[in-house]
Amino acid sequence: MITEDEFLERWRREEQSYAAWGRYVAHELRSAIASRVSPTKLEMFLKIPVQPRVKNTESLLQKAFHRKKDYPNPYEQIEDKVGLRFVVLVEDDVRTIEEEVESGTGWTAQKAKDFEEDREQRPYEFDYQSLHYVLRSKDEFTFEGERILADMPCEVQVRTLLQHAYSELTHDTIYKPSVTATPALKRAAAKSMALIEATDGFFTEVSRTIGGMLAPDRALTGFLAERYSQFVGLEGVGGPLNKLLIDHYKHFAGDHFSRELEMWLSHKPFLGRLIHGRASSNSLYRVPAILLIYYAVGNNPKMALQDSPLSDEELEPIYSDLGEAIHG
Repeated sequence: MITEDEFLERWRREEQSYAAWGRYVAHELRSAIASRVSPTKLEMFLKIPVQPRVKNTESLLQKAFHRKKDYPNPYEQIEDKVGLRFVVLVEDDVRTIEEEVESGTGWTAQKAKDFEEDREQRPYEFDYQSLHYVLRSKDEFTFEGERILADMPCEVQVRTLLQHAYSELTHDTIYKPSVTATPALKRAAAKSMALIEATDGFFTEVSRTIGGMLAPDRALTGFLAERYSQFVGLEGVGGPLNKLLIDHYKHFAGDHFSRELEMWLSHKPFLGRLIHGRASSNSLYRVPAILLIYYAVGNNPKMALQDSPLSDEELEPIYSDLGEAIHG
């Protein structure tokens, strides 16, 4: 059995390595999730910033030696020496992160807790919910100047926003020994958890309905962003203006729009140079929707003008580039 002094000595040697391991896992998962949810911004998908948290030394010692855990080998068995928490809006988003956790190549992932499995096993209980993983580094490597040892654990928690709120409110009282929870408090917490579970379900239903409605717009937005980058040679800028213009001009994008736009642009390579040249001084030419506007004007200049959110002054250069007169 390791002594407290031996435990502390090893922890002091490895604490910075654990901190670097947490930063590595956070970096890899944030990058994977960002690619997965694009064009949605990662900061919109994740409801709180993801920051690795290294366990406080005193808390670590107390858990190892003074909380009746009976660890035969506490240093190896305590798996939350560093941890990450991901908070998302709805349960479908939890599963998005779950898939990225399980597909990571730099670690092995062991599921320690799954709220959906808990519901199936204890359908009449309403209790603390979260998705927990323990990730262990596959190999030894160096990250940010720190040596990451093989088999280092990192705990990853994934929660919905409502689950996170419940945990922040109750966890130290009900699930830790610092305060004895009364039956009335436990019942109130259980009722809250039941309400949260129901609300999460309603949120998920609404989210799926909205997602189905917005799927064509999101596909069009993604296609235009990719094509803008290739055609103009710049990374397009999303945001409210891009959304406004796509929403207004999307009726010009028919069932075969991707193929038709490719063919149309192939005959007008000069547009890429014009857009690139104006982008530095005019934000209109930095949004990928500009390609859709050119396409609309080129195919039906009269209809492209109707109720446009752009002024005649903004549209005139676009018409001129295509050899059209804005008012005919």
